[in-house]
Amino acid sequence: MDGNADRQFVNSLAKGLNLLMCFTKERPLWSLTQMARANGMNLPTARRYLHTFIKLGFMVKDDSAKTFQLTPKVMQLGGWVFGSMGIRDRLMPHMKSIRNEMDVTTHCAVLDGNQILAVERILSSDVVNIDLSAGSRLPIHATSLGKAIVAFMDDREQKKIAGLLEFKPLTPHTITDASSFLKDLKMTRSRGYAVADQELNIGLKTLAIPIFNTKGQVEASFGVSFPWSRTQESGFEDRLIALLLEVKNTG
Repeated sequence: MDGNADRQFVNSLAKGLNLLMCFTKERPLWSLTQMARANGMNLPTARRYLHTFIKLGFMVKDDSAKTFQLTPKVMQLGGWVFGSMGIRDRLMPHMKSIRNEMDVTTHCAVLDGNQILAVERILSSDVVNIDLSAGSRLPIHATSLGKAIVAFMDDREQKKIAGLLEFKPLTPHTITDASSFLKDLKMTRSRGYAVADQELNIGLKTLAIPIFNTKGQVEASFGVSFPWSRTQESGFEDRLIALLLEVKNTG
């Protein structure tokens, strides 16, 4: 939304929220200068924003390193969302059941812009697991969770999303162009579930299905991940696929 063209739009609030969004798992520490530069602010303005967040308890400053970082209080801004999401409650019994029967890690996620936002995860006993928790974001093109959602959107929306993706080659198996991505989505829709075979991490395979709302629109995805070595177990993937499709058909 263009804040300059909307009189109801509070630019100062938007700037503050954008500043908070700069903090990520990959980059949890920022200096004043870095923060000002990243947000197009002068130093006095950035300093006032950071000071305000510190006073409110959302941020702390390391005076020796001259860096800022978020505090656990920021979880109050979004933690309740996951607890209130009906999708989590709907899928939790299935997540627990499949995890217990097949000893695979189970996940559910929603689309957030051009990324996937993890809503919940239950770990298997395997040592091969991606570092993922509620609130984590993952690339759409390299995950079955992402593909399972986008594949069941209409063609126009699929192409729109494909045009926003960077297609970073995370492994030698990652899809790296829009044409291949759209082809993969077509196959996903045809068979009813998505596959990401070592596309995010070497040695890890994932499967996922779309979850629909009462209007028949895809609203989330539910998937499993497991070490690639388990694909050699007789009947293992067939059983997993059958369980996933059962969830897909029952909602």
